[in-house]
Formats: sequence, C-alpha cells, structure tokens
Amino acid sequence: MGTDIKKLCALAKLEIPEQNIAEISGKVKEVLLMFDKLDEFTTEGFEIKSTEDLKFERAFENLRDDRPRPTLESSGKTRPKLKLKNTKDGYVLGPRI
Repeated sequence: MGTDIKKLCALAKLEIPEQNIAEISGKVKEVLLMFDKLDEFTTEGFEIKSTEDLKFERAFENLRDDRPRPTLESSGKTRPKLKLKNTKDGYVLGPRI
C-alpha cells in the first residue's frame, strides 16, 4: 500500500516524509474500512417520518426561483471562438496525471 500512498500524495500534491508513509498508510486503510462498514448498512425497514433532524445549508424558502434564461442559440448570438493552445481533433488537452 506504500506505493499507492505515494501516488495518492503525488496526485494530491502532498509532501509526506518517507518515514511517515507507513503511518499514513494505516490511517488511509482505517478510513477505507469505515466506508466498507457503511456499505454494510441497510435501510430496509426504516421509514423517514420527518426531515426535522436533517440540517440544510439554506432554507428552501430562501432559494431563488428557477427562471429559464435565453441561451446563445435561442437568442441568435454565436458562441465566441476560443483560441486554445493544447487541442487535438477538436478536444482540449489537459496535463497528464
């Protein structure tokens, strides 16, 4: 798992000293085991009676109304042409990971 941790750190742009890789590996393994436990949880036989216990970031009453807006196609405007450096066959190329 040490190689996986090194790759994960590289992708996340984290610099972890070599002597801490074993410790981090153990902690990541614990987190993954917790997710496995969540997969074992079943909701059969449970019925949600109310949403009072759920915490929402915003009240539903405070959200803006969904109003359709004209798109570029429906308004008759054309899309702006972008000049991108890294393209191939009409696609934008990103950095290799």
